[in-house]
Amino acid sequence: MWSAYYDSNPARVLSTRILGTFSRRAYYGPLAPFRARAIARSALPGRHWVRVRNALAGVSEDDLNLIHLAASSRVSLMAAPRRSRIFLGREVVGEVAEIGPEVEFLRIGDRVAYQTDQCCATEQVEPPCAQCAAGNYSLCENRYLPGPEALGAGWSDEMILHERQLFLVPDQLTDEQAALIAPTASALHAILRYQPPPGGHALVIGGGTSGLLLIQALKALQPNSAITVQPTHGFQVGFATQSGVTNILESEDSSAAAARVTGAKHFKTRLGAELLVGGFDVVYDTIGSANSLQHALRWAREGGTVVLVGRRLAPVEADLTPLWHREITLAGVQAHGTENWPGGLGPSGWGVDGGRVSSFALAAAMLRDRRIAPERLITHRFPLHEVRRAVATAQDTAMHRAIKVVLDMRPMPAYAPEGIQSVAQEVTG
Repeated sequence: MWSAYYDSNPARVLSTRILGTFSRRAYYGPLAPFRARAIARSALPGRHWVRVRNALAGVSEDDLNLIHLAASSRVSLMAAPRRSRIFLGREVVGEVAEIGPEVEFLRIGDRVAYQTDQCCATEQVEPPCAQCAAGNYSLCENRYLPGPEALGAGWSDEMILHERQLFLVPDQLTDEQAALIAPTASALHAILRYQPPPGGHALVIGGGTSGLLLIQALKALQPNSAITVQPTHGFQVGFATQSGVTNILESEDSSAAAARVTGAKHFKTRLGAELLVGGFDVVYDTIGSANSLQHALRWAREGGTVVLVGRRLAPVEADLTPLWHREITLAGVQAHGTENWPGGLGPSGWGVDGGRVSSFALAAAMLRDRRIAPERLITHRFPLHEVRRAVATAQDTAMHRAIKVVLDMRPMPAYAPEGIQSVAQEVTG
């Protein structure tokens, strides 16, 4: 099988960190941890495991952070056990090609999406931990236990996973929709955990895939709320407008603009200290930098909430006085989980019953009812063997005007879908 993965060999990591200070090409070179090559095909490692032939996969911010060695050695996540080979691509849809003899929920030919990494269900831990029992598998307390290793992920022509890691895709969804269930579910998870009040005002910092999906989720879940976005690049404004944003917050004099949009009072000293009295009910920070977090904390209203969605793997320095001076809540979200849902999903009748609902199932239902459309954010697609060019395009967002980049492993269509730029036109290597 052919696969792209991250090799955590310390020699590769160290040499690439050094060479990367001189040229970003080092991250894709022969000495880099990022590797793309043929590897030995393996038999299913267990009776509940399946082989999936991949069709379409997204390039995510998590993938880019790993490839470009964005993680600081000082962040707590670096203390977690990790395998020597980390397969890339969690946003993927494929078709089940082989099943183990005790697989219960899947059959050959089923379309599936990658839903969760290792957890109590895949390790057959009984009773499950408190997080898995509540349906929050990404927070599993046993996720670092040794066990059979998955082979491949989205950036592979096939992958071998435990059946409980997969989500059965409804027939009504296209491959493009199905491949992007994961980021859509993550956006819904963030909104359902921390949403503005009816008629409230929300701010989304960042105009990439994560920010635009948050806007779409807000429009679907809180249609009466005002939504402001602070895009990272000018070309993202059009996508934000199409997604349903109410206001655009320009980067120049942004604190004063935030005050104008929300009707807050703005105070500023010559030394750079700023204070808003009033502001946004909820601020979703999809960047996670020191600058974006600082703005988020200062622009949330008294008693408001700042939700850290962006997963930047480096320590940040910020003025935390708004947390106590204005009693602002700072919260974080990790991927997706199980949500409290009142029930009902529009006119199609294919709804989700109220109660505790998987955000993956909720995302699939909203995609089917066209209440959210992540496929509209796809700007570039590449064949799997051009994965390095795909990564370079996703990394250089401004240069290529890229929002969502995908790897397409299906036979080449006879036409280019509307809205998807051709590789030859857009990428120069």
